[in-house]
Amino acid sequence: MKHSTRIGSLVLCAAVGMPLLAATYERARTVEVIDPQYQMNALSMEIPDGWKFAGTVARSSGCHYSGPSLKYTAQGPDGVTGFAFMPGMAWHYTTNISKQQLWLAMKCPVVEIQTAADFLIAIAVPMMHPNAKILSVGPLLPAGTAALAQQLASARQQNAAMAARYGQPPQKLVLDGARIWIEYTSNGHVVDEMITSVIDCTEAHFGAMFKQPAFSDRNCTSRSEFITRAPKGQLDAYMKSPGYTNIQSTLHMNPAWQQKLQADQQAEFNAAQAASDKAFQDMMRTGKLAGEKRIMDGAAFQAQQKAGTDAAMARDRETQAGIDNAAHQTALYSADRGDFVNPATGQKIEASSAYNHQWISTDGNSLIQTNDHSYDPNGRVQIDQSWTELVPTH
Repeated sequence: MKHSTRIGSLVLCAAVGMPLLAATYERARTVEVIDPQYQMNALSMEIPDGWKFAGTVARSSGCHYSGPSLKYTAQGPDGVTGFAFMPGMAWHYTTNISKQQLWLAMKCPVVEIQTAADFLIAIAVPMMHPNAKILSVGPLLPAGTAALAQQLASARQQNAAMAARYGQPPQKLVLDGARIWIEYTSNGHVVDEMITSVIDCTEAHFGAMFKQPAFSDRNCTSRSEFITRAPKGQLDAYMKSPGYTNIQSTLHMNPAWQQKLQADQQAEFNAAQAASDKAFQDMMRTGKLAGEKRIMDGAAFQAQQKAGTDAAMARDRETQAGIDNAAHQTALYSADRGDFVNPATGQKIEASSAYNHQWISTDGNSLIQTNDHSYDPNGRVQIDQSWTELVPTH
């Protein structure tokens, strides 16, 4: 559903006073991010008419998956100015040699990064823009830094209570945010971009037992990456403009979606906790040494601590948003391309979005594109082949 409202004017000017980008947006349209699994709206916001938008709730797998993530991108008519929210990721570090070897065998690298600045420099920027020039790295704005300090104090308090309950030393917690400014060239345009990220790390220490020396485990997660970009020299002005600040103020999370997501995450945690408890009871029945109980308690404590920390910080994570293949979707949209799926095989195919109907041959080597709703190539073209109509993914 669309409606219009006034969201202000956007006028970006160079230092010399020449209007490099000037546009007045009197009307806006409402855009939504739909969760493909729940089939419900997760987030809505207002963007100016004429802007492009793509969004989803991404779910993936693998060693760096940090859970369902809201992701979106919005791009202005100039093809450069805009903002996006990219998915967060998880990584692990351990001093336990056996666990290191196990993770490497699973193709999950052991990553020692535990600051937001290092994450942006070593992981985020190289993944998004390998040839970008880093201009500067700095902390969050004072309000953001203060908010993180409050969250960290609350998390440490909760951590200490859980540690006392399980009779173990408190875990080491890290909550850190940073911003990085980069410059790169895209489609002939020199772009200024700022990426903001916050990371959470939880580190637990385990004492020596049997033939196993003492070791530490650290689990870290980035809370997605919020990106703002504009033509070279115009980023500061864009972020201060009413057109930018008003857009951000219209962002609205769907409480029903949030509640469903949190309920599912709690159910997953409860199932993992039940499995952990059963494994503990089975191990106790085998008559192994009581020292192994401390390992199980530590695993349960770590899982419960992570769930508690995630719940305490959920609102902060959910107020941001993102898009898992945002750059891919924006590039497709800008080039009048689209993703289609062969319903017979599940194969994803990229093709021109200028045609309403796409037919693919049985051998997958031929594609017929048409805007004729009545046209069916079966029995007409290459009669030794059958043709299946592709289905657009959006």
